[in-house]
Amino acid sequence: MDYTVKAAMLRSSQTIKAAPVPASVTPKKTSGTLRKSKSSDSVTSPRPSHEHLASDFPKPQTASRFLGAAMRSSISLARLSSDDESSAPRTAARHSRGISLDMPRSSSKGHLGLGAKSESTGAKAESKWAKDMSPSRYANILTSTSSVELDIEAVKKLRLLLRNESASWTESFLQLGGYSAVLTRLNELLEVEWREEQHDDQLLHELLRCFKALSTSEIGCAALRSACPAPFAQLVRLLFSDKKPGDVATRQLIAELLLIIFDLYPPSALPSVSSSSPIRQRRREVWDECSDDEQYPANVNHKLISLPPPHRSLFSFLRTLLLTKAPPPAEIPATPVSPHEFIESLHIPRIYKTYLQELSDVCRDYFWVFCHPSNTIWVLDETDEKRVERPRAPGGMTGGVEFEAMGYLTTHFRLLNGIAKSTADLNLPKDNELSAHRFHSDLFASGIERIILVARKASTTYYPTLHLEIARYVSLAAQARFELPWTLSRTIGAPPAGMAKSSRIAKDRERNRNSASTMSSRGQRSSPATPSRDRVGAVGVPKIPTPKKIEPIRF
Repeated sequence: MDYTVKAAMLRSSQTIKAAPVPASVTPKKTSGTLRKSKSSDSVTSPRPSHEHLASDFPKPQTASRFLGAAMRSSISLARLSSDDESSAPRTAARHSRGISLDMPRSSSKGHLGLGAKSESTGAKAESKWAKDMSPSRYANILTSTSSVELDIEAVKKLRLLLRNESASWTESFLQLGGYSAVLTRLNELLEVEWREEQHDDQLLHELLRCFKALSTSEIGCAALRSACPAPFAQLVRLLFSDKKPGDVATRQLIAELLLIIFDLYPPSALPSVSSSSPIRQRRREVWDECSDDEQYPANVNHKLISLPPPHRSLFSFLRTLLLTKAPPPAEIPATPVSPHEFIESLHIPRIYKTYLQELSDVCRDYFWVFCHPSNTIWVLDETDEKRVERPRAPGGMTGGVEFEAMGYLTTHFRLLNGIAKSTADLNLPKDNELSAHRFHSDLFASGIERIILVARKASTTYYPTLHLEIARYVSLAAQARFELPWTLSRTIGAPPAGMAKSSRIAKDRERNRNSASTMSSRGQRSSPATPSRDRVGAVGVPKIPTPKKIEPIRF
């Protein structure tokens, strides 16, 4: 068909009247609405003035109007390509729709009147969040759900709330029996014969983190003291059993919880009260609500901290934890093996052997870390402790299993140092069972010497805090008038230059200069020292041996 005939046919259906605009449908002009063009014509095409449409433009209601716009657009394109379009009035008539207007978006909340609804929705969301994060919800979850069915994500949220929420939230949680419920779930996990790695071990890890989160507030520390020695005695028994967690991070949490005992019972803590005292018969916790019917002695100060019975000192309580008897292994022999009487009479008691076996297992399982036999045990007086303990940027050796194992070993040495300080504060004579000298004697009799000799071979660059804790322990043993074995004392030396005090570095450099000048005065030729690599710990600079002259073989 000829395009002129087709254009004539389309021209006959050109006139399409717009729908009348009702007065109540007039939308408000907003600057943030979407601009939508209704024509595909060029921007430079002539457009007539449409003043009556500038303010009140009808909202498209049916699809026929868009169809008419598309037909008129095709007519304009057809007429532009024809040869007989030369008159300006016809062009103006053909391009009577080439305008762009602001079209309101139907999804806008302002036009739909959803302001009040959004406020009510926000209030409902806030009330729902408050209900989900309420202390009663988590107390009910822990009370009514067994450890086998307990959700790990719920325990994770509980740990975050205990750590980040206010003390009033923790107090409400404790008043609803939350701490006793956490202890119940922990005991259920520890009584399981074989824990599942995917659920039980992860739940145990999160429960331990909940105990640690309680120690961040005063009311949480009061809860940890309320049931003491639980859960510390149960955790030490788990560490000594063959069902101990395989994950090093979980075992480190147990060691860190034992370190929290020093914060729970400061040096000002009072000895335990006898069970016959009326104060001990009715103990009022910090989170207990006051009642008018209940009467307590007026001279009782509930803010005073007393040690768990029957201990009179903190070292006595910690010593009892370390001497916890290990549970029998799963594959126990039918007939118990007992030594002969003459062997029993020659036996030396090694009371801390069970505890030190855990440290020995770490040295055995990660043997490849201890590959620096030339390392020394640092002299504590020459070590800059602040420089060693300052925060460091993560290096290439952080985050691996070796790094976790050395952190775990460091935590145990820190625990031993805390116990050694607590027994040194007692100032008891050497013959006393709770004296510092007796404590170190029992440790060396149980085999801590071999553990120290192996642990000192770890890298001083990546694990400086481990070497610092070893140096602190050796210093505490020397202060207790304990004579160190020769195999241990011969490895004591100066720390590296980066960990030493500035005064010692200056003395060593002066000594090196004096030794170099003495050698030059005797006529000996000294090798030049590199300024950037000055060996601080050595006397003089070592000489490079002269290579031997090799004679060729003659036949």
